[in-house]
Amino acid sequence: MEGMTLSPKIEREADKLLAQIARADSMIVAAKAGARAEGFVLGLESARALTEATIDRLYVIFDSATEQRLKALAE
Repeated sequence: MEGMTLSPKIEREADKLLAQIARADSMIVAAKAGARAEGFVLGLESARALTEATIDRLYVIFDSATEQRLKALAE
């Protein structure tokens, strides 16, 4: 989460979600972890807990991590 200012609690949760995506051992598990991460960001967005730019960046980070994991599992 470099370059972003997140509270320690939000950063810890985001790191956990990224780790779940990275550890996914099947495409279904990876997709579920990605959906969970997207829900987390949606919650932050709904609560207006972060700036719009930070929210957008989090969506990109989680989407990219999920896409990379799904590609790796498909090989």
